[in-house]
Amino acid sequence: MSKKLPSPIFTLKCDKYTTYCLKFYSNSEILYAGTLSGEILVWNLESNRLKNEIKASSVCIMTLELLIKQNQLVSQDKVGEIKCWQIDGIELKLHHTLSTQIIGFCKIALYKTNMLLCKGEKSIMNCYSTDSYDKITDFNPCQDDNLGELMVIKSIGDYIFCGYEANIVVVWQEDHIVNQCSFPELDCLMAMDVDQNVTKGICAGSSNVINTFNITDGNLSLHKNIKITNPGVNILQLRPDDKIVAAACWDLTVRLFSWKTMKLLAVLDSHSPGVLSIAYSELSVTFWKAKYLLAVANKDNKITLWDIYNGKDKD
Repeated sequence: MSKKLPSPIFTLKCDKYTTYCLKFYSNSEILYAGTLSGEILVWNLESNRLKNEIKASSVCIMTLELLIKQNQLVSQDKVGEIKCWQIDGIELKLHHTLSTQIIGFCKIALYKTNMLLCKGEKSIMNCYSTDSYDKITDFNPCQDDNLGELMVIKSIGDYIFCGYEANIVVVWQEDHIVNQCSFPELDCLMAMDVDQNVTKGICAGSSNVINTFNITDGNLSLHKNIKITNPGVNILQLRPDDKIVAAACWDLTVRLFSWKTMKLLAVLDSHSPGVLSIAYSELSVTFWKAKYLLAVANKDNKITLWDIYNGKDKD
């Protein structure tokens, strides 16, 4: 591994907007950015210019997701309003609004091809159809509030992983719980991801510990404890090829780890005001000739783009 400190390949300047969440379009030539003030920004990664801005809410856009089959972008704001936007080039046309009226940290997740998961009351998770937008069911772990608030949701295939404030991950398969596992060293579990083969996962929170766990038929077992220099991880993002995992940390850095060994590969520290979001492109970004482009949203109204460990480095 090269010891040279990595640098971003480009910086998108948002001027008056602070980006809170990011999502690459399926062809990876468009980057959507949700802002603290409620806009959705549309960036073209061939010209590296802002092509459109849509006022989507009066409050922060917490997350963005893509409904590939419907060619829609889904936005979730801070007060629990979920909006489905029809994509037409760089234009977004509002198709449907779903008001959950649930305020919380937890971001929506897509389940299979036609369902949407979001936080319900306390520890309950609600499931909505993306075809009819009706509520299908809810997932209630019935733990007498010992779990605390639902903080993060990750779905892979038939499995749903729910991370709770009490540092517990509950695993659902279809409509029943198959396992749960406690990670007491995390203090408050806030971030989680799972690989595409559902063999290993990772979680972190407000402490200086990152936990990885093995998954066997939905059953979890602690794999490794990784100590980081300073406490706090708010986002964990596996690269689509499951070779690299990126951690957005409270100490203003993004740390990159090898998924196989959890060896620290690089610390991206060009984010002096702090990091709000990270996202990997699903496909190669043609203009930058990058197999997987990493985008990092910063508190200084900038989005940095990184081409790192894409075969040009030894990862």
